[in-house]
Amino acid sequence: MKNLKYLILFLIGLLIIFLETFFTNFIVHFISVNLLMIYIVFISLYVNKNNALVLVGILGLLSDLISGGIVGFTAILFLVISYFISVVEKSIFKDKIGIICLLVYVISVFYSIMNAVFSAIFFIPTPIIQVIIKSLILIPIVNTAFAYIGYRLFGEKLKKLRDS
Repeated sequence: MKNLKYLILFLIGLLIIFLETFFTNFIVHFISVNLLMIYIVFISLYVNKNNALVLVGILGLLSDLISGGIVGFTAILFLVISYFISVVEKSIFKDKIGIICLLVYVISVFYSIMNAVFSAIFFIPTPIIQVIIKSLILIPIVNTAFAYIGYRLFGEKLKKLRDS
């Protein structure tokens, strides 16, 4: 039964990867929601640490392969995020929506800054003011809003993941 749970979580993650790659990134070019990162935060909070690390690593690698990113970059970031959450999860109230939104905001800032740095190194550098506005304000706020909505919609199902 547990293997089925992880297979379903993997398939949901794969669906999110395809949704992000082929639809959401083309809605607004200036800013996009990182649904997969939000999903990774939720999984890391409510699933066993070792299983979460394996799942997020695979999803990160597939995300890079499907979206054409730097292979391994997203996987490493997701592994760092998942490990960070596994370290702090015992000291936070993970059933409080405000705490989850704050966690998503902080992780979004980290993820956005790392993305901007690697984009500047390997691709075309973005003007610093645009990076600051996007990485510290816009992207984290949009991700936090979507995390709030996602937790409101699926919070009870997430709590059941922890119990099973």
